[in-house]
Amino acid sequence: MDAPVGRVPLAHKLLYGLGYLTVALTTNMTMTWILTRYRPVSGDPRWPVLVSAGALTLAMVLGRLIDAVADPLVGYWSDRTRTRWGRRKPFILIGGPLLTLMFVLLWVPPVPALSLTNAIYLAVTASLFFFTFTVVVCPYLAMLPEITADPAERISLTAWQGGFNVIGAVGGMAVAGWLIDARGYLAMALIIAPVVLLCGWAPLFVPTPVQAEAPCDLPLRQAIVSTLRNAWFLPYVLSQVLFWLALSVVLAAGPQIVQVRAGASETERGLAMATALVVAALCFPLMRGVATRMGKRRLLLGATVWFGLVMIPLALLGRLPLPLSALGQAFVVMALAGPAVAALFSLPNAMVADIVDHDAEQTGQRREAIYFGVQGLLVKAGMGLGIGVAALLLAHFGDTLARPGGFVACPLAALALAWASAAVLTRYRGD
Repeated sequence: MDAPVGRVPLAHKLLYGLGYLTVALTTNMTMTWILTRYRPVSGDPRWPVLVSAGALTLAMVLGRLIDAVADPLVGYWSDRTRTRWGRRKPFILIGGPLLTLMFVLLWVPPVPALSLTNAIYLAVTASLFFFTFTVVVCPYLAMLPEITADPAERISLTAWQGGFNVIGAVGGMAVAGWLIDARGYLAMALIIAPVVLLCGWAPLFVPTPVQAEAPCDLPLRQAIVSTLRNAWFLPYVLSQVLFWLALSVVLAAGPQIVQVRAGASETERGLAMATALVVAALCFPLMRGVATRMGKRRLLLGATVWFGLVMIPLALLGRLPLPLSALGQAFVVMALAGPAVAALFSLPNAMVADIVDHDAEQTGQRREAIYFGVQGLLVKAGMGLGIGVAALLLAHFGDTLARPGGFVACPLAALALAWASAAVLTRYRGD
């Protein structure tokens, strides 16, 4: 049975969009603050260095690889599940509390000093956190094509996701920064945890008309291979990997760039990073109309190129020919990134829904979760690598005013990755 083409009620859009608040909070807080938690800026008297740069990189890559392997497995399992509550909702119901628990544990390392114990702890908790993230998020994303087949309504749903993505990212950057500054990491995690759980459960109340669809009967290997052979999917997903690698570098290094070059507190750097998201929120209402006229591919392509361009002034932060302080320049640079972030946050999931429809026409089976799962496998490995790349660039080229090479290297690396993403996206043939 195909999803209906008619309008999706506003209440259902709201509930489905709320699920992305959980995605955004956990993702953005991890990408933005995990480096600062375990490897704060050199000489910061409040927070000790807890792990080496190499150990942090290995822990995050391991966590992301375990998460990445879990993505297609959870997606395949979800596609083959049949219950009275559908194929997706049991995973969200059970996985939500587990994800919340691991989120809290991630921020409370056992030793308050540089230690191998902390490195092992981070590797284990990060792996479990990312795995439980997949258990919840992969089925949640797979609900989208089951709610409606209307292309415009899908963009509307993903725009709601984008709006809550902005709220979650602002919370993950500015609000989390303020909480860390005022109360510390444990208090921050305990305050955010109930929001993670309740918003993660909100999509359980959204009807999915194709939830009774016959389970996929392809073997796992064949399901993954056929997904990667989809002519629409491969260029799309490789482009996403490169973009999220670029974004991870910026989110990991950005707070330290603003802190050192602008002398900003956690709250100020969180607010500066969140400026891009506030501007993006103002752009979200335009996404449906602009994407309908331009096409999703062309709009996403332009946004990716623009994001790369914005990395140039980020590399020159504090030295730009503007009559502003370094902190003021940070706000301007992040505001310039806002329109690109709006497109990059609102269009990809709608594009995957189109790819799923194309696959259903070819195979006669609806396999929503395996596509989101394989995408997660590749994208999350890139995200974990991005945090490691930022840590290594800062450690090698420097993260102080006396030795600031890392603050130039990270934005330039993100620029190269963003433009590589745009080049790959030109080969995508869907819309």
